[in-house]
Amino acid sequence: MKKFLLCAVCLFTLIGIGTGCKKHKITGIEVTNHQLVVLKGTELSGLKVNTIFDDESKGDLVDVTSSMISGYDKNKTGNQEVKITHEGQEFTYTIFVADKIINNATELRTALQNQKDGEALALKSGTYSIDRDETTQYENQTGFYFLVTANNLTLKGIGDVTIKSTVETPNMAWANQNFVTIVGNNTTIDGINFQCKKEPNKVIEILGKNTTLKNIKIEPMDTTKYAGSIYLSTKEGNTTLENVSLKYGRITTTGATGSTLTLKNVTIDFAGAYLDDTTKESTYWGFDNSRSKITVNATNSKIIVSKEFKAAENYQEFKDQLPTGLTVEENK
Repeated sequence: MKKFLLCAVCLFTLIGIGTGCKKHKITGIEVTNHQLVVLKGTELSGLKVNTIFDDESKGDLVDVTSSMISGYDKNKTGNQEVKITHEGQEFTYTIFVADKIINNATELRTALQNQKDGEALALKSGTYSIDRDETTQYENQTGFYFLVTANNLTLKGIGDVTIKSTVETPNMAWANQNFVTIVGNNTTIDGINFQCKKEPNKVIEILGKNTTLKNIKIEPMDTTKYAGSIYLSTKEGNTTLENVSLKYGRITTTGATGSTLTLKNVTIDFAGAYLDDTTKESTYWGFDNSRSKITVNATNSKIIVSKEFKAAENYQEFKDQLPTGLTVEENK
């Protein structure tokens, strides 16, 4: 009996030792302290990495060395895919390299007044309430809210960024009509939301060629049911709207000739839009290409209309001018 117990204890001990020595498999890595935006010329530092095992436990944090980093060029602005390699595993994240990082409305105004061709501007998370620029002159006018004149300018929102203005100005001079005016070529605005100015007209007017607006929301100020127009006055090139949503806002090509428009995953919710008896859903259509008739290429895009507009006299005329790929849904 004693022999049996002794053997049992020995066997249990061996099993325990064997189990304790089991080596877990590495299934991934986790990188901490990685930033979403850095200034041009900045080396990536302070990164930490640890291994993740198949039992969900984690290894010790170690410093990320330069030999573990690939895909990063400190002298190149814009979005970059950075790859960290450790213990045969990879971790990838996106970083934006900027010429300037903007933190508030004052810094934004200064950056716009001093914009240069090819600049990349990053806006940190927050609400930017801007005034009119009474200093910068364009086409013999001052008083623009948000004027882009440089070519190849990129504006990137980091986090939740909204730009608006509470400054009240009648829609008289051209500079006062628009909230955002883009005259530079090859402008990209990514991840920035806009609330149209207090007296809505054109939330964004685009005159420059090859503008890209992506990951953007257009909304009205306060309780107003009209957020203004994305208004095309382009004469050449292609304007791209991608992952853009408009609440009580519209898209019109009325000022465009000889250019094209591309819509990708765009939602226009114009159901019940109303500013006054002349500016409403049935008179200012949520999408209007009826006059300029430029080429519009749309995919996975829709416009939401009200039941009342679907019964209106001009609804069929509105529907007939919509491009393939821009479908109509009734507001529920």
